[in-house]
Amino acid sequence: MQDLTLEVSLKPFCNLDDAATLATCAEALRQWDHLARHASRVSLLLWASDGSEILDYTGDLDTEMEWARYVGNSNSHLDIPSDPEKKSLHSRSYLYRPDARPITYRRLAAIVRAWREAASAAPATQGKPFRVGLAFDPGGEFAPSDFKYKRHREICLSDTMGKASFVCCYGILNADTRRYAAYPDGIPQDTGIGTFLGRQFRHLATDTGLDYLWLSNGFGFGMETWLTIGPLFDGTIFTAAVDPQKARDTRDRILRFWHDLRAELPPSIGIETRGTNLGTATDLASDATPLRELYEGGFDFAPPPNSPWAAINGDFGIELAGYMSRLAELPPNRTGFPFRYYLHDPWWLNSPWLDRYEGQPHDIYLPLATARIASDGRIQTADTLNLLSIDDSHGHMPETVPNQSTPHLLRAWAERPDSPGPLVWLYPFDEIHDAMFGESPAPERLFHTDWFIREAINDGFPINTVISTRAFDALATAQHAQHSLAGRILVSPAPLDTASEQRLLNWIDHGGDLIVYGPLDTAPVLRTRLGLAAAAPLSGNMIVDTSPPPPP
Repeated sequence: MQDLTLEVSLKPFCNLDDAATLATCAEALRQWDHLARHASRVSLLLWASDGSEILDYTGDLDTEMEWARYVGNSNSHLDIPSDPEKKSLHSRSYLYRPDARPITYRRLAAIVRAWREAASAAPATQGKPFRVGLAFDPGGEFAPSDFKYKRHREICLSDTMGKASFVCCYGILNADTRRYAAYPDGIPQDTGIGTFLGRQFRHLATDTGLDYLWLSNGFGFGMETWLTIGPLFDGTIFTAAVDPQKARDTRDRILRFWHDLRAELPPSIGIETRGTNLGTATDLASDATPLRELYEGGFDFAPPPNSPWAAINGDFGIELAGYMSRLAELPPNRTGFPFRYYLHDPWWLNSPWLDRYEGQPHDIYLPLATARIASDGRIQTADTLNLLSIDDSHGHMPETVPNQSTPHLLRAWAERPDSPGPLVWLYPFDEIHDAMFGESPAPERLFHTDWFIREAINDGFPINTVISTRAFDALATAQHAQHSLAGRILVSPAPLDTASEQRLLNWIDHGGDLIVYGPLDTAPVLRTRLGLAAAAPLSGNMIVDTSPPPPP
């Protein structure tokens, strides 16, 4: 295990003196020491607020900061029809304890120091690298935010939880005259959020001892990172199909954010990401999210882990399909990828291990059975483990959770795949990017690429291994494909072009087994071999008769 990241809010530290703060950190590390002893490095991700503590920082450590001292929605933007009195957690927030008051940035720095001191003394972590990160969330769930919703609503381009409720990574700030650590004279007009966030975080990291920035809830990967809709898809019409330039323009705005952010953060400050709820091709179709260019752009960030939403909506298909689609390729010099597990929710009054999962470990074993095949044929699996979070909505750290979940985490980690599964998803990572940003995008085909596999997994399709077409071609060139994938069945979306069709034909002609899904309008040879004829597409509700024809 290259890294174990413990995610935690500030709730366990409310109104504690320095000695009690240190003791709380030590107790948390003791609870998870059976995992920590297997990690080469241990990290601590602080969910201090909603990211507004970064945006608002003036450079004065004695200034008060708002923090995530609530349960429920701290910035509600939707009326809940079933809650006219606005008492539910989705309509409002409640203090998690009546004496929870704002803290200062100096107190935040003291908590960071306490974690470092505890890690240097704990048997499972002493002598190991230890990092502390801070999360930036684009939404308003976790703490009230004047910056996002009063002073600079112009950067809230996303309607994820109501109108203008999420900050978009390519938002542009209007000028203001308030003092900020990085802008003592105020924000200049038309400052990109990437520049502002990066420069502010650099100052805060220096002053409080932080090592890395976590971009939460899809921030950095488009506009609508929870939903299947976006600036290029309204649920009915794919805009890029009629206006290809809009896809390229949207892509460039996302890339501009990353250039701006990384320009402000030195290489010593890491960037880690949560990513979207969806898959690579789906995000391309709806948001023009250029994951290939982000991976290869020199931005030096960790690839996104699996989405935690399966615990909420039970959609393990989209969790696993999205996960595999993102790890079909990896950023340079990465040989593994993160796995993230949802133990507690420090904001929404639930603890998935205890309630949503009911103590059942399926969402540990399923994602940790996922693997990718590299261009040299090696199997690569998860190499970092994130635990969200080790405290609950009350700031408690019930010992039953590490006691019950740790054996499953250790077993699933030890039993990660060492060879491809029987079914291998041949994922067209390059082709979907080329198609989306070319002259004739086919966003509906891209959407189907992910969504069909998502549905198949939910219906029991046992697929756990992915290989990109780029890696597959490298194996084929080295004449290793048949050996590395011997006895495996390739599962491929229908070819997008002639070269993609020829790749599949070569595999078949050398004795390989293949499952193809999707329309074969661009694969005439494959269509002929299958004995199929092109026909007008069907749309809408219909009855499909699968009964066999009567005998002659």
